[in-house]
Amino acid sequence: MSDLSLKQLSNGCFDLDFDGLDLVLTDTLENAVIISIGSYARKKRNAAANTEPDIGGWWGDSLDENSIKLGGYIHEAFHEKLEDSTCRDIEKFIKDALKWMISDGVAKETLCSAEIIDEKTISISIEIVKPAGNPETYIYQFNWEETLA
Repeated sequence: MSDLSLKQLSNGCFDLDFDGLDLVLTDTLENAVIISIGSYARKKRNAAANTEPDIGGWWGDSLDENSIKLGGYIHEAFHEKLEDSTCRDIEKFIKDALKWMISDGVAKETLCSAEIIDEKTISISIEIVKPAGNPETYIYQFNWEETLA
């Protein structure tokens, strides 16, 4: 099944990919990773009341109650100071967002590490080990100051 293709822009942000005026579709593993970690998961049931109009959640989750729920909570770390404990939180949020890949048989294992590069940059490495054992690794860097905006 194909998803709308996302491409990383020169400023580090992701956007829909177009071929002329047509949206590009893809079924790459990296696109699934980007959608999984970049989509806000629906607010947790026991979380404090949400005062914002958007409660999160990937729009595709509303189409089928039994479908895999996509998205994660990495955005919860964006308001924290960039330190080692924040990196550990991000690793946990990403592993949680990618759990569906294991239960769906897309991956045998998912690994994530986050490290501080300098006072405003974090590097996140994600490794997806496929069922046959061959891994795919994706590395993303984020300007932490921009996440606070």
